[in-house]
Amino acid sequence: MSGNGNVRPLNVIIGVNGIGMGHTVRQSVIAQFLRDRGHHVRIVTNGANRAEYFRDLGFATWDGWMPTLLARGDRIHARDAIRANIRQAPGGFLRHLQLRSAVRNSGVPDVFVTDYEPNTPRLAYHFGRPLISIDQQSKYRHLDLPAVGRYARTADEQRLRYFAPRVDRSFICSYVPLDAEDPRLEFIAPVVPDLVRSAPLATEPLATAYFSRYFDHGPEESVRELASVFRQSVPDRTLRIYAQPTELRSLRGYADTRVEIRAFDREAFITDMARSEVVFSNAGFNLISEALVLGKPVHLIPLPTYDQHWCAKVVDEAGLGTAAPRVERQAVLDFLARAQTLRNNVVRHRDQYLSADPRERIASYLESLPVVSRPMSAPIAG
Repeated sequence: MSGNGNVRPLNVIIGVNGIGMGHTVRQSVIAQFLRDRGHHVRIVTNGANRAEYFRDLGFATWDGWMPTLLARGDRIHARDAIRANIRQAPGGFLRHLQLRSAVRNSGVPDVFVTDYEPNTPRLAYHFGRPLISIDQQSKYRHLDLPAVGRYARTADEQRLRYFAPRVDRSFICSYVPLDAEDPRLEFIAPVVPDLVRSAPLATEPLATAYFSRYFDHGPEESVRELASVFRQSVPDRTLRIYAQPTELRSLRGYADTRVEIRAFDREAFITDMARSEVVFSNAGFNLISEALVLGKPVHLIPLPTYDQHWCAKVVDEAGLGTAAPRVERQAVLDFLARAQTLRNNVVRHRDQYLSADPRERIASYLESLPVVSRPMSAPIAG
């Protein structure tokens, strides 16, 4: 056991939202840290690929069902939720009952952790164990954050209240300082892998980019326009764009001698970010966090969610990068012209707010819980 003295090993189940890689990366870092301290960790996620990811890391993993809760007009409407889930709900409910049975038969844990995942809260309530959330979305539930353009936090708050009606403590990742009066809310620096924190840093005439897909919003327009700007107006830098393998066929035509299109490989992407001048991306929380920890300013094109627009707005206002609704030539050139000033801002911000590794704090809190627990008093309710 490493770093936790004579603390008795915990049995922990971590629930991980399987949409996108952000939740998966964050919780895999926490899970491995807890395992290294001698604790027994199991995973509940959704999606075969995510389940396989955790199994490859050596964790016992269950693939649960997560309902589809899409917003319309910044709200989740009951009629839409019923329509989207009515066919899958019976099978999903059966899978949850099977999951409950599997947990009972393999050992009820001392504590459940959830990252925007709905099965683990129900398991925690059923078995009478404490539920701890470790995520970045909970700020939308507990803080009265303003609308960003036409986007409001309402749907994010609704999902959180549905997924986890109450939690006993909430660790909220944030790359900017936030505060709340409730002592059961604790803001922590983003959880990022050792691969990021230990990456060799440099500043070369290289820009790294990654644009993801969100339903029918794909990377094609952003890649096309950014490649055009660099090809015509940025003669002194190389642009390296990473894309998911399924996107490569439609994007390879935008490459030339200084615009490279590469299949996404996480280690290669982190290595290139660490030696780039700047990063271009959508406004996903994890990618922003990793770029800032690496000391790199970001130019963000948010996808159509409140979360992405809030992240982009905060980065822009804090002087850690810039944001625009789409890739536009002048905005890109202005960002590149300010790159040195923005980079200095990012480094100062990183050293002040992001240098602490939050895993020790998370582990210490979990280890302070009783090994055999009842639900805590006065949980943080919806």
